[in-house]
Amino acid sequence: MSELRFETVMATAVHEVKNMLGELSLNLSSYYREHPDEAVGKMHALSQVMQNRLIQILILQKGGSQNLSVDSQACNPGEFLDEAASEIQLLLPSGISLVVRNEAENVPFWFMDRYLVSQVLMNAVHNAGKFARSQIVLGCREEDGGLVFVARDDGPGYPDLPGYRPELASPDDKRGTGLGLLFSDHIAAAHGGQVRRRNADGAEFALWLPK
Repeated sequence: MSELRFETVMATAVHEVKNMLGELSLNLSSYYREHPDEAVGKMHALSQVMQNRLIQILILQKGGSQNLSVDSQACNPGEFLDEAASEIQLLLPSGISLVVRNEAENVPFWFMDRYLVSQVLMNAVHNAGKFARSQIVLGCREEDGGLVFVARDDGPGYPDLPGYRPELASPDDKRGTGLGLLFSDHIAAAHGGQVRRRNADGAEFALWLPK
């Protein structure tokens, strides 16, 4: 099998699995609305994460941000944040709380691709949940002439950045593959924005979007 043929087969297989997970996610979502059981909610959230990972692989395989189609529409940042938080809440481990802070009350709307940005936030909070001790803050604010969505945990922080607190790290901490961060970089670039990371009493992930 040629290299090109192998890549085509792999991309097709990933696409098929993505579609199956999408169907599973829809079924779980419908069941959860009728029977709001926490375990079902978490299975639904996990199926979304898995589907999103496959979508990210497909987008990156096609060339990342250069070939990424962004459907920017006007939406209210605060309302978007609340909607994202309701989905993200189901991803959090037991004992970890989610605090929503909308510091952009004076911003009536912003142009962005709701689906892609929500995927970035879901990635960020899912990752933060691996290292948070008790709390994750999901927020938005105006900064440098743009809008910033932030996910901050109270864990040890990013090991590669100043302010890392190794005394808070756990032997069970497992870093990811970097796929989520790479995908987030592409989403930011496709919007003309950027991803910013820093340690501020924990790891802070920020997606900055220009006007």
